[in-house]
Amino acid sequence: MVKTIKAKARVKVTTDFGYWCLAEIRGLKEGTELEGKYNPVNNAFDFSWQGQDAMLWIGQNGELIKE
Repeated sequence: MVKTIKAKARVKVTTDFGYWCLAEIRGLKEGTELEGKYNPVNNAFDFSWQGQDAMLWIGQNGELIKE
């Protein structure tokens, strides 16, 4: 079982892959700060956006601002 950590992240696109992944989340813009759960094993940041489950990839289209 993977342990997730409550965290905050900021949307920050740093790669082409990150750009296209962010494009799939309608209305989410670069610079937005979010609260969610971070998985340090695969660098996934899970959160809810406009009532839908969504995910950022830390290092691709997101950066941690608080763990």
